[in-house]
Amino acid sequence: MAELYKMGDSIKDAILTIMAYIENETGTKPTQVEVASLLSSYFIINEVGNQIKYQLKKGGGQPGGGQIEADEPFQKLNLKTGPSLDDLAKAGIFHRSIKAAIDSTRQYIKKTVGVNPSNDIIARSLKSSFILSEIVSQLDHHRKTTKK
Repeated sequence: MAELYKMGDSIKDAILTIMAYIENETGTKPTQVEVASLLSSYFIINEVGNQIKYQLKKGGGQPGGGQIEADEPFQKLNLKTGPSLDDLAKAGIFHRSIKAAIDSTRQYIKKTVGVNPSNDIIARSLKSSFILSEIVSQLDHHRKTTKK
């Protein structure tokens, strides 16, 4: 039984953007576990951290309103049968590995920058063209090496 979590709108939009971008670029729809694996990689976490540092610096060096927030509560769903993960993703409900990847990113930013980034600032970073292209590159490499 998969553990599923409801994510906020900005994170939902970012994950759906990543999934659509990967499908558009590779011709194959990624699984949530694949996306989570990519988002959990040190390279992507570091690059998202760099994007967030840039966004904070661009804002005058001080975190602006709405950019820093406390950890949000999450909802946990246990479903034996029901809609597919793709249908649930459109509603913002993701596999626990996606939540773990976002949490890893948040912890990395907290350690390196000293602030707890909001979902909005993480989502903006995840949707940047550089991050999207790096995610696709890593997925292509991963798929090619697993086929061999």
